[in-house]
Amino acid sequence: MKKNKIFITMLSIILVLLFITSCSRETLVSPEETKVVEEKTKEEVEPERPSIDYSKETHDIKYDGYIPTFLCAGEVNLIKITLKNKSSFTWPSSGKSPVRVGYHWFPKGNQPEPSWDDGGRTLIPEDVAPDESVEVIVKVKAPENIGWYILQIEALQEGVTWFQKVIEGSTYVDKCK
Repeated sequence: MKKNKIFITMLSIILVLLFITSCSRETLVSPEETKVVEEKTKEEVEPERPSIDYSKETHDIKYDGYIPTFLCAGEVNLIKITLKNKSSFTWPSSGKSPVRVGYHWFPKGNQPEPSWDDGGRTLIPEDVAPDESVEVIVKVKAPENIGWYILQIEALQEGVTWFQKVIEGSTYVDKCK
């Protein structure tokens, strides 16, 4: 019986330490990096693009990065990931059918289904040729309800298709203030 109490106490301490270290916002994005992305997305002049039938192209991607284990409830959280273009065409960052990054929330366990999936999108900062990579700071609004969720981040080409590959992880959503 005494061994069980010691084991439970040790396990509790480890879980608390893991939670505290995962709450660090260092894995997210600095204000300087956010400013760079915002400046790049404010381009007013749209370059003319050649007409491409995207339905005949292959849409493929490789992600590098991870879902943080803690996000702030009801707030826009910033998550840095890298996208590698494994498609047969250059991803446009603007124009009629730009490539963007979206996300989806799913409940974990008996957590209630989030009542929204707001369709928030993050622009890629520049065109990306095949086999090239781009770093993206994804803006993700977390659910208001506290608890465990599965967060999927997925690239899409607007008006054409979702890439059908995701970066996914389990994250705890809680109040940060």
